[in-house]
Amino acid sequence: SGTTAISVGFHAGRMTVSNVGDSRAVLGYRVGGVGLEGTPAEEEKKEISSEGDSELVDATGVKYEPGSIIAIPLSDDQTPYRSDERKRLEKAGARIRTIDQLEGRKPIDENVDDFNLGVDIDEEGDMPRVYCQDHNYPGTAFSRSLGDSIAEDIGVNGEPEILTKRVTKGDEILVIASDGVFEFLTNQRMIDICVACDDPLHACTKLLEASYEQWLNYELRTDDITCIVLFLQSGKADDIAEVSRIMNKAQNGPKSPKMK
Repeated sequence: SGTTAISVGFHAGRMTVSNVGDSRAVLGYRVGGVGLEGTPAEEEKKEISSEGDSELVDATGVKYEPGSIIAIPLSDDQTPYRSDERKRLEKAGARIRTIDQLEGRKPIDENVDDFNLGVDIDEEGDMPRVYCQDHNYPGTAFSRSLGDSIAEDIGVNGEPEILTKRVTKGDEILVIASDGVFEFLTNQRMIDICVACDDPLHACTKLLEASYEQWLNYELRTDDITCIVLFLQSGKADDIAEVSRIMNKAQNGPKSPKMK
């Protein structure tokens, strides 16, 4: 059936994130590092003046509170929610349908609304899935994976998306988790839970408890809820250009469409 995979490697003062599928890596970044006024989450806007002003503000133009810790996504979920992934899969011969659409309970509507994974929560739980043209399988909710020979024929391949970043003073928390952990938790909520914990083991426990509770609020089951938490320490100065590059990727990258 295949599997998704995400990894973070550390080497020579850098972290490299490699992602296949819908697991996720999220960085908790402390506002007020050297040369950096603040770092927004993916739904927030960055403003840099033409004179090279490196001040960063939120979507309303308010400066970040010094000392606060902001969630920065280090990976972009590879799912049919993403318009670029939908187009790639359809070009490879896949059908994209929710279960309700597949079973005729909802009409097929290709029009989509913006849906920001990591910020928005899909409370309906009927996510778009990948199917063969003439068969109602494999039905994967992710658009890339390792080892699924049937899904690979319709574009669900194992090509990773890779991001690299220098580890700096502002990088304090790293969460690596399977999709079930953040199904009903936003990126910022996950980081906030970790901030309130004494150590990584405590943070892992609290994340899993919060995820488990949310699953039972919405459904009568739970999905895979596996996570790794690291508390980072570095004396290196923050790099505004590098942080801005990562933020721009999150803010200006492919939009994630919400199925109607």
